[in-house]
Amino acid sequence: MKYFSPKPSSTILVVDDEPDIVLTLQDLLEGEGYQIDVATNGTDALERVRGCSYGCVLLDIRLPDIDGLFVLDKMVKLVPGLPIIILTGCSNLDSVTGPLDEQGAFDCLHKPINRAEVRTAVRHARKAQDLAKKNKQAQSALLESEQRFQAVFQTAQDAIVLANQCGRIMSWNPAAESMFGYTAEEIFGQSLTLIMPVRYREAHLKGLARFQATGKPHVLGGTVSLHGLRKNGQEFPIELSLNAWSNGSDSSFSGFIRDISCRETGEKTVADGVESG
Repeated sequence: MKYFSPKPSSTILVVDDEPDIVLTLQDLLEGEGYQIDVATNGTDALERVRGCSYGCVLLDIRLPDIDGLFVLDKMVKLVPGLPIIILTGCSNLDSVTGPLDEQGAFDCLHKPINRAEVRTAVRHARKAQDLAKKNKQAQSALLESEQRFQAVFQTAQDAIVLANQCGRIMSWNPAAESMFGYTAEEIFGQSLTLIMPVRYREAHLKGLARFQATGKPHVLGGTVSLHGLRKNGQEFPIELSLNAWSNGSDSSFSGFIRDISCRETGEKTVADGVESG
């Protein structure tokens, strides 16, 4: 494979074997501030696309060595999302080959070259590629953020419980499984009241209803000392940090729960030692 030096994203590949067409496109697009690469056959065009990054491609359908539609198909597979503008002297190409957009073409321009049409098509192609890149970057950032969250969620020593606006548990990390005795499958969709002693439940439901009606939190954003309830019915002391966030019209809750049984046991032991002394 030939080696081609890296190209800026504003570089456009023109694939055409007609010198007059190539010169017209070069003059037009260089005047618009683009750099131009030229391939006069399909084989060279595919090698260039493999080795370089282009802002878009202007591709003639009739090439001396390979059918232009075959080149289109290969380019679409080699560089998904690369805008490819078809150049053709055939006015009814779609009726012969089928809709070109379904084959991956961004646009189709007819010869003889209309300078205004070419200018507009290339601008739209570049804007579409820039938007696609921004979307891809945003998706990549979102995926990285989700991966970081999952790493923290899965390895945290504290229980992390996520619940919807109705107080139904939607996510439950391994530490929560160990702390309360319920698997994620068992607890999914269950009310938060399942993991709290009976004496707390009425106040919890009233607080949830108040938050849904007014949006005003009571214990959100701080840390409180309460008791949790294990699957086996055992109560144990906890510290709870509760937060809420909104996703459009819906709210969700996250609870970070720490088992402080050992701390209370240690404090009691010290207190007993002081008293006995």
